[in-house]
Formats: sequence, C-alpha cells, structure tokens
Amino acid sequence: MIKGKVFLLTIVFFTVISFGIFAGGTQEQPEAEDSSAATIEPAADSDTIEPLNVTIATLKGPSGMAAAKMVDENFQPGSNVNASYIVLSSPLEAVSKMTSGEIDAAFLPVNTAAKLYTKGLKFRLAAVTGRGSLYMLSTSEAAEGWDSLKGKTIYLTGKGATPDYLLRYLLINNGLDPETDVNLDFTSTPAQIVQLLAAGKADTAFIPQPFAMLAGVKAKAKTIIDPQKELMKIRGTEKAFPFTAFVLSERFINSNPEAASSVLEELSTSINWVKTNPEEASIVIEKIGILGAAVAKPAIPVSGIKFISAEESEADVMDFLQMLNELDPVSVGGKLPDEGFFFKS
Repeated sequence: MIKGKVFLLTIVFFTVISFGIFAGGTQEQPEAEDSSAATIEPAADSDTIEPLNVTIATLKGPSGMAAAKMVDENFQPGSNVNASYIVLSSPLEAVSKMTSGEIDAAFLPVNTAAKLYTKGLKFRLAAVTGRGSLYMLSTSEAAEGWDSLKGKTIYLTGKGATPDYLLRYLLINNGLDPETDVNLDFTSTPAQIVQLLAAGKADTAFIPQPFAMLAGVKAKAKTIIDPQKELMKIRGTEKAFPFTAFVLSERFINSNPEAASSVLEELSTSINWVKTNPEEASIVIEKIGILGAAVAKPAIPVSGIKFISAEESEADVMDFLQMLNELDPVSVGGKLPDEGFFFKS
C-alpha cells in the first residue's frame, strides 16, 4: 500500500508542481489508558450513528478564492457531519493528503484530477470552479501574434501541468515547434515572472490572472494572445477551457451523499457571493490566508472563478481531456476517465 501511494505521488509530481499560483494539518494522538484500574464502559447504543468527519482543503492563490465564504463561516453540511477546513500551499500538497486519506475534498487542475482517478485514487469531479485565465504577455511594442514568438524565451510555470500542455498545443496548431522555435522557461513562479518583466530581464510570459494584471501595471506588459479565444477557435466551442476542478472522495460521497451535495450547494453560493461582493470578499480572502486583499479585489472579476456542476461541465471537461490526451496521454494518466469520474449530485 505504501509503495502504491509513493508511486502515485511520483506520477503526479510534475503535473502539479507549479499550479499553486494560485499548511498542513495535525492529527490528535489518543491518550494513554490508565492500566491501574479497570474501566467499565457503558453499553453502546445500537441506534447511535457515529458522526462523519470530513476535511475540505482549499488553496492559497486565485483558485482558493472560490471557497472563501464557506471556509470563513465554517460551513457544516449536515447534522451528523463534522467538516473542518484547511488552506494548503499547492495542489501537490493536496495530492499528498488525498493519497494519505487526510482530506475528502480539494481543488485541483482538471487534468490532475483525471490523472489521479485513472490511476485508482477514488476522488470524483464534483464541479468545475474555474475556467481558463491564462494570457500571453509581452513588454515589446512590436510583439503581436504567434509569429512574433519565434526565437523568444517564454516564461511560464507548470512544467507537465495545464499551462505547459496548453501552450504546446497552441504553438503546434499555429505552426510553431515548441522544441525548436521557442525556449520555454519554467524556473520562476508567476510572481517572480512579473518581477522579471518589470526589471527588463524577460519580455515574454504565459501566466494566469491576477499575475497578468499585475504585469500590466508593474511592467507595462500587454496581452498579445488570448489563449482562451485561440483554443475556442481551434476546438469550435464558445466556452473557455475548464481549468480548476473541485473533487470529493468516494468515502464522503458514499457515506453521506446528501452532505456531499450540500457542500456543492454552499460552494456555489460562496462563489456567487465572492463575485458579487469583491470588496468584502477580498477582506475575508486575506483573513483566511488565501491571498492579500489588495491583490484579491481586482483579481476576482478576471480570475475565471465560476461554479459549473459536474453534469453541466462534463462535455467540456471530456473535450479538454481528449485534447490533452491527443497531445500526450501521460497528461491524463494514460487514458481518459470513465463515466464514474463525474459526481452528479
């Protein structure tokens, strides 16, 4: 079992190592029993149902903004369910805790969720909570369109993750070889990339919101390509690609499906509240350690957070995963997930 968990973590490491643009917990140890005196325990009530304990993890960064309201209010999904909340630094940390059974809900890149499922980790996609918000930026006045990228070093994060696969796919479909026509640099975080642009040490970047917005302010960088629109044109769709998935463990779903559905309803409410109350929400987002208020407030309208149920998002998710599978089957775990991947409450 331990070897299996280590193997699973190794497979997903490079997929999720930098998605956390976008804290660990402790376990109580049982008290030692006093062996000096016998204790008579009362007979257990056969009608007593043990409460279900679940841990819901959100992330620091833009993805975590979706759950701000429910985390701040310590939302409880049922009378016999004890929910606790933790804020993690990255999807990699979430995967570790998912594998060890420490958490029952988490936010992940869509393809990471699919990869874990196809490799046997029993977590199902319950909703999409974010659509694509990546942008190609340049500080050069002359830069415009795909042809201007030839010979450039493009700074981005997420080698083996969604930004990497998506950029490679778009480059190929626009006549550029990602191996020979451009140099992809994965050595910096999104915040560091903004600093490089501002210092004149980089001139081209492929980064998500709110960092794209910050690059415009601090480095006068401009958007030269909107990958969302480019992908919609190629795939023949009118929707931006699904970027962030909210997943639930089968243990939680099977133990109390009503409570699992209640979590999804509250998550939808939380997202709507964040989007309609950006000033108040930004204060809460900073309070619970997700993102600073000064960055969160302007980021909320442009970060692509949205609640889309598993049923409503299934076709878009499968199309996106099919695209990644065609590019590199490793990106989705070697095969596409089956129908059981989607939890339709």
